[in-house]
Amino acid sequence: MEEYRKKLRRRITLSVIFCLSGLFIYFALIRITGAPEYTKGILIGVLSGSLTVSVFNIFRLMPLLQDEEKLKKAYIVETDERNTLIQKESARTVLSISIMIAALAAIAASFFNPVITLTLSANIILTGIVSIAVTAYYNKKL
Repeated sequence: MEEYRKKLRRRITLSVIFCLSGLFIYFALIRITGAPEYTKGILIGVLSGSLTVSVFNIFRLMPLLQDEEKLKKAYIVETDERNTLIQKESARTVLSISIMIAALAAIAASFFNPVITLTLSANIILTGIVSIAVTAYYNKKL
């Protein structure tokens, strides 16, 4: 159980680092680049969404470290074979659906804007490369 406790502490630490570095990057980008309003809006949206998720995770995980019973329940839920299988299968399905949607969007965008088409195509290629790399990593690791 102590190993799981360390894992949760690492997650909390990474979330705090992510929050602080996100705020620093945001303010640095705004100050240094003098970004236009549209870019500031995108940055605010991405940052606020990311920070919300990180802060939620921090407040969700902190009580687990305080209460041994909650910690045990969370450990059982996280390590349950059925739950991990569901997560793996859903991740595989989400990846396939995301690639298909991006491909359809690239086809649709080709009628309107070549820059968007190239961006979506690059996204599809990068997603494929990352997927192959991660699969190769886990094939060697496991």
